Amino acid sequence: GRGSMPPVTIMAATAKNGNIGVYLEAIGTVTPVYTVSITPQASGMVTAVNYTEGQMVKNGDSLIEIDPRPYLAVVLQAQGALERDTNLLAQAKMNLDRYRTAWARNAIQKQTLDDQEKLVLQLEGTVKSDQGALQSAQVQLDYCHIAAPIAGRVGLRLLDPGNVAQASATTSPLVVITQIQPITVIFTIPQ
Repeated sequence: GRGSMPPVTIMAATAKNGNIGVYLEAIGTVTPVYTVSITPQASGMVTAVNYTEGQMVKNGDSLIEIDPRPYLAVVLQAQGALERDTNLLAQAKMNLDRYRTAWARNAIQKQTLDDQEKLVLQLEGTVKSDQGALQSAQVQLDYCHIAAPIAGRVGLRLLDPGNVAQASATTSPLVVITQIQPITVIFTIPQ
């Protein structure tokens, strides 16, 4: 019966945080949050490769330099066209002011004034076009300097100075950067 069981001893203890010592081993996958494959946006001869395989880089670090000279020449041409057309516009505006004064005194025909107004509008359009051409040329020049868009580890060195980089949709990457921090780890362990 009841009297045959020995008495149970109860002891008080303070609960605390700790490792319970249960370990599960499983195969997991380490996946970077970002991997960037950098392809050239400008074509030209590679003049510098500023990284070594496996090197950690920061966002903005210089990786590859492409010969900028052809692109500098286009920027210079665009600057020249903009300066020329800006000065032509300024001259046309000065003449327009003179023609308005002359027309107010009936010294010239209305058509001469109208023609000058249209010339000013045309030159304003030309100047805007020149500004766009200069901005486009500057973007192409900027593409000659390839910098790291993210921080991470660079992969294999895929080219050397003297190689020609080709900007096209089918171009293979010049360099691959894999973000290390943060990184995701995926395990398939049942709860």
